[in-house]
Amino acid sequence: MIKNIIFDLSEVIISGYHGTDKLIEKRYGIKADEFLKRKEKVNNIFLEAMRGKVTEEQYLKELINVQEWKISVQDMKDIIRENLNVPVQGTLEIIKKLKRKYKLILLSDHIKEWADYILKNNTDLDIFDEKFFSYELKRIKQDTDTFKVILEQLKINAKETIFIDDYQINIDMAKEQGIEGILFLNASQLENELKSKLRRRYWDYAKIVLKIINFSIQF
Repeated sequence: MIKNIIFDLSEVIISGYHGTDKLIEKRYGIKADEFLKRKEKVNNIFLEAMRGKVTEEQYLKELINVQEWKISVQDMKDIIRENLNVPVQGTLEIIKKLKRKYKLILLSDHIKEWADYILKNNTDLDIFDEKFFSYELKRIKQDTDTFKVILEQLKINAKETIFIDDYQINIDMAKEQGIEGILFLNASQLENELKSKLRRRYWDYAKIVLKIINFSIQF
């Protein structure tokens, strides 16, 4: 029986770093594909920033260390924060419905400064019973022990937990710890899959209970 639901944040509940390339192209003339290539080159530093080992300032300085780019670190900070304020349509409404029955957990890979900004400007996220950010954990979801750490800290059962994320690799990492996952595409798809999985898990649990009752009666 499902008791816990873990949600990713970026691109599931509210927009994250993804999509910043289009805003930068529109305002500063830096081609989106050029920005994405540069972003990929400094991805290791980005991952370290999400693990809390590098600051936003350090990461952005390295990112824009390209002589022909006419964009400052402050410009980057401003445009990223603008992108962080776009909700993913429909997801929060689903979460509010789940609140009555399940323990809700937020698990997000985020740079500290970005997470601070999001939490300050999105008080609806207080709906979660627990919040975990990669910079606090010093690990991201793709690290081998992240989900094990979450399960141990919360003292919850993997078999009673569902994880929702928009990256398949993160879903796969959760499955290694026995947590069932849903790959997020949109709110409508999520609602349908949740209904299906929760209904199936409920009947699986009910069948087990009935078997126990029948065994007790026979005994």
